Amino acid sequence: MNLLVKTLLTSSIILTSAVSFAQPLYSGGNYVSRVDHKTVSIDAVSSKQQAYTLGLEKLSEFEDMSGRDLSTALVPVRTYGSARNSTHLKDGGYVTVQERLNNQGQTEYVAKVHLNVHYQERDSNN
Repeated sequence: MNLLVKTLLTSSIILTSAVSFAQPLYSGGNYVSRVDHKTVSIDAVSSKQQAYTLGLEKLSEFEDMSGRDLSTALVPVRTYGSARNSTHLKDGGYVTVQERLNNQGQTEYVAKVHLNVHYQERDSNN
């Protein structure tokens, strides 16, 4: 009976430890991973090619940003804060162009830069 109790106690300790080690450790609090899809619109222009060019320039600008700059530009302000330096783009990004008619009846083209932003966010104040 004593062996059975020791075995059960050891098993429960190992299982409890395994769960705690499975979670990533971050200094300064409990963080969770978030991936948000962001769409950034560029000012309207008169040609589709110009819109694509401006969109690609903006995408390149985002790809060259540091984690802190990406966080400032794309991550919503959170109550508990976030690990700003770890922010990065996930799976690249892409550009689409939307055609629209303005109030003067002229066709305009708006580039939209689509990004998946990965960041760490505190999930509690503990």
